[in-house]
Amino acid sequence: MKGTEVGYNAIRNSVAFTEESDLCCLQLTGKQAFDVFDTVCPCDVFLQDGQMKYTLLLNEDGTPFADIYVCRKGEDAYLLGYGPNVDTLIDWITEHSAENTDFSIIDLSKTYAPLALDGPYAWELCAEVLGPDILGLPYLGMKVSDEVLVFRAGQTGEYGYHLLVPTDQKNAWLEKLHTAGSAFEMAHANEAARAQCALENFFFDINREGQYGLTPFELQLQWRLSAQKAAYPGAEAIRTRRQSGWTRRLTCFSTPDPVKVDTAVVCDDEVVGHILAIGYSPVRGDYVGKALLRRPYWHAGLDVFQVQGCPLKTLSPPAVDNLSWNISPYNDSFHTREKENGS
Repeated sequence: MKGTEVGYNAIRNSVAFTEESDLCCLQLTGKQAFDVFDTVCPCDVFLQDGQMKYTLLLNEDGTPFADIYVCRKGEDAYLLGYGPNVDTLIDWITEHSAENTDFSIIDLSKTYAPLALDGPYAWELCAEVLGPDILGLPYLGMKVSDEVLVFRAGQTGEYGYHLLVPTDQKNAWLEKLHTAGSAFEMAHANEAARAQCALENFFFDINREGQYGLTPFELQLQWRLSAQKAAYPGAEAIRTRRQSGWTRRLTCFSTPDPVKVDTAVVCDDEVVGHILAIGYSPVRGDYVGKALLRRPYWHAGLDVFQVQGCPLKTLSPPAVDNLSWNISPYNDSFHTREKENGS
């Protein structure tokens, strides 16, 4: 637990480092590389050079198969994803892209090691090790810097960067990051720390609520879909659900006491939903999570629920005030933060 707390505090206050063993990284090349994206993705794939976009890959029943970003750099397409392992992901893409023949899929994990930097001062550490040009990289942007593929995204609510470093240079990059990171009080963040930060910011977690057989509508992820696109895996199920409507929705909540996943949420002795994810928030000093609530109880700001005898209040996410909202790469610095805060 102590290691999780250290990593969590680094994400929220300075910089945290992670080796992202669960991140699948693919490069698609060939004339039909973006046609493949258009075939398998439920969003409209219009990407400018250096642009990333959130979307999903769906099973035929409309439930998420993978949580992904699609990216463009020049004529090459990139996919970063969570959920299935890389071989399963490649097989799925190949199976659902049979009409596209002029493309190849490269597993970047064979030549690159995925690392991540998260925290309100992650940008400053990146600028120190990769050069000041990194400060101009916008959110959901991609660039190549010193042989490193840099993707600015993250799922913690703070500044976040995914770095793909050449495998044969991994140790050198780790040493460079740790050497430079010591001045930023950089700490290692395990998956539990990053998952808690994602939970507090209501980011989708395919390994938590993604395991309940819910569609993007119940998960509040319909913004990752195109309302006009007609053909992609799971499209028929999505059309049917969109037309018929849905009666449950994922809602952020807080409660002062720990409760178990799958426990019923009650209002006036009536079961109105269930807990799908929960975790202790050191910043808040209570527990935050996601509950699947039915209409009309799925709204934020309601203080009328109980779970296992404990009070539960629904929230408008994020549940925390991310420090990164108040940090500007052009005006602030980790090294002068105490002076800037008036300490």
